[in-house]
Amino acid sequence: MAFPAKLRLWGIGGVGMSALAQHFHRLGHQVTGYDREASPLTDRLLAQGIPIDFSPAPQRAEEAQGIVYTPAIPADFPEWEPVRRLRLPTWRRGQALAQVVADHTVLAVAGAHGKTTTTALLAWLLHALGAEPLAFIGGLARNFDSTYVGGNGPWAVVEADEYDRAMLLLSPAHAIIQSVDPDHLEVYGSPEGVLQAYHQFARQVQGLCVAPESVPDLGRPLVRYTLEAYQARGRQVELVYRSEGRRRTVTWTQIGRHLAENAAAALTLLEALGWDFPRLQQALTSFAGVERRMELYELSEEYFVVSDYAHHPTEIRRTLEALRESFPTHRLVVAFQPHLYSRTAFFAKEFAQALSLADSVLLFPIYAARESSTPSVTSKLISQYVDKPVQELLSLNLDMAALSTYLSPKPVGLVFLGAGDIYRLVPEALAYLRDRLL
Repeated sequence: MAFPAKLRLWGIGGVGMSALAQHFHRLGHQVTGYDREASPLTDRLLAQGIPIDFSPAPQRAEEAQGIVYTPAIPADFPEWEPVRRLRLPTWRRGQALAQVVADHTVLAVAGAHGKTTTTALLAWLLHALGAEPLAFIGGLARNFDSTYVGGNGPWAVVEADEYDRAMLLLSPAHAIIQSVDPDHLEVYGSPEGVLQAYHQFARQVQGLCVAPESVPDLGRPLVRYTLEAYQARGRQVELVYRSEGRRRTVTWTQIGRHLAENAAAALTLLEALGWDFPRLQQALTSFAGVERRMELYELSEEYFVVSDYAHHPTEIRRTLEALRESFPTHRLVVAFQPHLYSRTAFFAKEFAQALSLADSVLLFPIYAARESSTPSVTSKLISQYVDKPVQELLSLNLDMAALSTYLSPKPVGLVFLGAGDIYRLVPEALAYLRDRLL
């Protein structure tokens, strides 16, 4: 079924939904949206002329001809009543994305970690080489200042999101599978269920499927790559990787071995598809990264601040290891907001082990997102296992005077981690540190 002229998007402030909203708006659909609260993404959509309600508005649903919604929308959401009564067509986010890109040559990026940076990088490389890709990115790509790239070429670059089994709705032309670590166990039930889903996704890839050596056999041929060397001096990074008998050396400005692996994956896929490596190498040097993906603010030789989306133990560990490598003399003070009660309960000890790579830890309350409150699951599940000084905070507020006790001895890096709204604290922390430097 084609998308109708008048579309309403529920959860429009989510990263994936906001990209779809921009796409439909660009194509001339009359788009309205709902979200429960304002955010930088809803501000951007409002500025583009897309009306958004921040409380349920059943009359808006009655005026629509179709609904696209995030799976986080509950069954008792008031706007469901007119939708059911009028029998309006509906699409879950993953269904809508799969339909939007169905007529394109799709490059999909799957895996528990690295999807967003790799998707943004693929989009940038194709754009820089003149391919005019369509892209839906799970974060604000700095090169485009957007989560959406509205190119008119034949290529579409998408994240194959494992949540809600959305990746299984795609049959991409080619794909990258970055990792098969267990996550979203509230969806898959067990690590074995997660692995089975990646097996199914791999079978649905029509052409090349790229994966690092750490990904197990998935029952089909894989184009393998290996990161052989990584050297960082501040923001200047050189990496060496090998794939299909080729050994490549490239430089860029994104710190972290995990981000270097993302670069190796993207370059491996595009070179295997016939793109000229020297041109890819040149385009890589101008990649500006993604908001909240190792977003680094170097304020002085004494202080830096990082904002990062890391919300899985593996991601936290890789982020902190990268900072240790690039800033070996700095103490690391980590402020972490766990994301989802289910993830916190399942990975509590693993979170503690990863956070113990820091020198001090500030733990905020769990960001519930789509889940109902679970009183028995709190940040204390993590803090009891952390073997470094740890402080539990009762709300998403940061007393700057109290923070000052963590800022000596210097040099020190203040690292904000989490997939919730912890990013709201970063501007305040930056302002406080800049005042200290005056």
